[in-house]
Amino acid sequence: MKLFGKLVNFEFMRFLPIYITLLVIVFLIEAASVIFYAFMVKSEITESIVKHGLSKEQFLQDNGYASMVNILSSFIFSLPVVIAAVTIFIYILFIWYRDWLGKNTFIYRLLMLPVKRIQLFFSKGATILMLVFGLVAFQVAILPVLQVILKLVIPVDYRLDLTTQGMIRSLYYLRFLLPENFIDFIINYGFGIAFVILLFTMILIERSYRFRGVFMAVFYGIGALILVFSPYILQVIMKDYFFDNELLWMQFAIAIILSIISVFLSNHLLNKKIRV
Repeated sequence: MKLFGKLVNFEFMRFLPIYITLLVIVFLIEAASVIFYAFMVKSEITESIVKHGLSKEQFLQDNGYASMVNILSSFIFSLPVVIAAVTIFIYILFIWYRDWLGKNTFIYRLLMLPVKRIQLFFSKGATILMLVFGLVAFQVAILPVLQVILKLVIPVDYRLDLTTQGMIRSLYYLRFLLPENFIDFIINYGFGIAFVILLFTMILIERSYRFRGVFMAVFYGIGALILVFSPYILQVIMKDYFFDNELLWMQFAIAIILSIISVFLSNHLLNKKIRV
């Protein structure tokens, strides 16, 4: 277990410089979007009240209160998180292929470690999970900071302050990543983990069989997707026989079964078939 922790830490530290850069980009772009919105609203307040003599009540009736809700729903605010998510997705692929790069392929040393090879698989998966949780936690942590920026620019009479929970509920991807219902949390992350396991297995299939492995991996991935969405195919055939929650649980059960099969297949490939 101690060696497994070292493997996770090693994988995490390899990505840390890029990860920190991503978090900085997320904060800077989101802060810039808040500042732009705040000064735009302040300019409107100044022009309407000072220049045109509009009352505060009339301004609020026409424009409403300034709030983080108006920023959180914008594309610019969400853009850096999308960039970070895409980068992490690319890293899901690169986390394996990087070990084969260079003259002295690092995969040799990894496979020679005194540890079960499947632990390499799980350590890389745990690293991806840590990156996702870290990104979510960072986004939640900076929301109050961003609202402070809004407070510094917009007078209290013209803004509507939100709690952190209220901001989370207003941000669509945080509603998905941090659902109020624990069961929804398990299902959402269960599907995410199953997706990562499937990609890892496809990569190991390709690495084990090289050119043939490309087609085998694609076939395996397509087959898995068909199985996951098969409840909806069955729903069409049976003419809406199942309830929506029943379809979801059927999908989830299939994803879990596929994950277990993929782990066993990956273990076999790492021990018997992997080529370096």
